[in-house]
Amino acid sequence: MKNVVLSMLAKISHIDADMKQLTARVEAQSLLISALVLAVSRQGGVTEMIDAANKAINTVIDSAESDEVLRSDAAILLSELQNLLTISQAVDKADGEINHAGLSELTGVAAAEPALPAKK
Repeated sequence: MKNVVLSMLAKISHIDADMKQLTARVEAQSLLISALVLAVSRQGGVTEMIDAANKAINTVIDSAESDEVLRSDAAILLSELQNLLTISQAVDKADGEINHAGLSELTGVAAAEPALPAKK
């Protein structure tokens, strides 16, 4: 989970200041949804939830044959839903430890420096 958060922060660090707040909110929502999907999946029922969302979006895509804008927007929504599910799967499979080698490969992200001892 830490690696997922670090990759989100790396993405945010490359965006101009005006867009950082919105991007951070979207990434936080993605993380929250991932946590919720994981919690639901441990209780059972996540497949039904995902299938219902996919079916609803695909129904809109199929029924919007004459409205290309609506169809395109629904396709974007479906794509984003799939991305959130991918994040959920990555969080579920992620190691509990930070991958410092992978982190150093991300541009603009450095490994944390060791903490200095507190002054007395």
